[in-house]
Amino acid sequence: TKEYFDQVEARKYMVEPHIPGFSEFERWKGKKVLEIGCGLGTAAVSFARAGADYTAVELSEESLKLARQRFEVFGLQGRFYSGNAEELSSVVPVERYDLVYSFGVIHHAPHPEKIVAEVKKYLGPDSEFRLMLYAK
Repeated sequence: TKEYFDQVEARKYMVEPHIPGFSEFERWKGKKVLEIGCGLGTAAVSFARAGADYTAVELSEESLKLARQRFEVFGLQGRFYSGNAEELSSVVPVERYDLVYSFGVIHHAPHPEKIVAEVKKYLGPDSEFRLMLYAK
């Protein structure tokens, strides 16, 4: 329900209030955004609401199902792909994006360097790759 997803969003940004500033959702209006690891779609909804042309890849089928459902509930448009970001170009058609975004995902992969190499295929000279990794 909208109420459930609103609660998820409120909790996420309460626990991690730095995300909106890092992401600059409004900056990507009318721009192409590719998210690596969309989870339940909290950032996804924020990008789409701000007017981004949104695409995501997600490894977890359950998370992907919820992200798609979330977009349906809010009447938003986006493209969602199921797959391993280490093999991104075999999952998501290769095209240029203005932003490739990944928050707290890539460091969980067995080979994060493969994901970074794949991401480069989606970047143009004016593209940005915004990446957040956890550290000890």
